Amino acid sequence: MAKDNKTVFEIFIEGVGIYLRHLTTLLKYMSFPVWGQVFGIILALVLPIWFVNGFGASFIDTSNTFLYALLLSLPGIFLLTKALWEYLVAYVSVGSMAENTIKSGRIYDINAHKKVATMSKRVGEFIALWLFFGLFGIVAVLPPFWLFAGIIFVYIVLIFQVFTFERNSTAAECFTKSAKLVKGNFLTTLGLILLVGISTYYLLPKLAEFVFDIFQLTKLFTMILDPVVSESLPIEQWNSAFAVLNMQYMITSLDITKMIISSMISWFVVSYTLPLRTICYTLWYKQLSIKEIKSNSKKKKAK
Repeated sequence: MAKDNKTVFEIFIEGVGIYLRHLTTLLKYMSFPVWGQVFGIILALVLPIWFVNGFGASFIDTSNTFLYALLLSLPGIFLLTKALWEYLVAYVSVGSMAENTIKSGRIYDINAHKKVATMSKRVGEFIALWLFFGLFGIVAVLPPFWLFAGIIFVYIVLIFQVFTFERNSTAAECFTKSAKLVKGNFLTTLGLILLVGISTYYLLPKLAEFVFDIFQLTKLFTMILDPVVSESLPIEQWNSAFAVLNMQYMITSLDITKMIISSMISWFVVSYTLPLRTICYTLWYKQLSIKEIKSNSKKKKAK
């Protein structure tokens, strides 16, 4: 009989096991949401700059430069938007997949899991859920609200699981139900968040950077990217501004290049481990839901 009162560490280990068993499928599923955003940004920025400043500079009407740049950026913007949407959908579709693999031991019909968010009667609530969460995120980045936002985040961490498995819930009800489930389990939920967060946002990115350094990949990408950064950014002007402000600080293209490469490595790792976080939170949601049902049943019997 499966244990129905697992510790957060046991939940995390089970989540890692599910993630690793289906790693190939999950990485393949996340490829377009991740790489689509990268290529979308590249197309949206590079193509207009290359055309307006290079190839097209000799014959286009300079009065319409902005219009040409905007038109040329549209394919990239479309690709970026499509990939970002698929990334947001992954928050709920992977949760649905996790439930499926817990029951059957395998993942199949991935497109069916996407319908949790994309079916016509739910897509509006899904968009509203992200808008509410986005507004919370805007407030959360302001330093005066960090502590308060951190506490609130623990209470609402299961909103996407509520949306996935309680199909009649509105966006607002997802927030209230998540808070209800976490109430009385705040410290254990916080523990799971820290365990999952530190692993996927810090340890794994640092491990990836270490591997890149071992195989000299960081050095290779630095050699490729540094000339582009040096020519594209007004680094000398920035250093002159620092000098005027009497700031003893000097930046180089190499510093910026290394920062970009480190950030990109971290971003890829964090993006590709989204399924791991979703799986762990889905397992936790399932356990808390069972706990709530049992508690309600005992109250009814007592009455």
